[in-house]
Amino acid sequence: MTKNKVEVIIGGQVFALQGNESQEHIQKVASVLDQKVLEIHKQDPMHKLSSAQKHMMAALNMADEYLKMKTDLERFSQELEKCNAENLALLERIEEMSLEMNRLKIMKRRK
Repeated sequence: MTKNKVEVIIGGQVFALQGNESQEHIQKVASVLDQKVLEIHKQDPMHKLSSAQKHMMAALNMADEYLKMKTDLERFSQELEKCNAENLALLERIEEMSLEMNRLKIMKRRK
């Protein structure tokens, strides 16, 4: 697979990146990180944090969000499995009731 090269701006600095993803995807990822760095910058009006510290804080915040989303995804997946199992049980119950209803109709006709 060809490596895509793209220049991005993160925290006011230009970085030359390359990866297997499309240039648009790489730009989007860099844009998300740039926004996180900007958020950190806004929270540091006295400019006490270095550029590297801002980037590190942004990366930590993103890692935190990632782990929380991963936990949510696992929980949602478990809930989905539970719902699917309940739906299957309900469908089986509907089938049983339908068969019973048909059996009762046949018995009623015979009388």
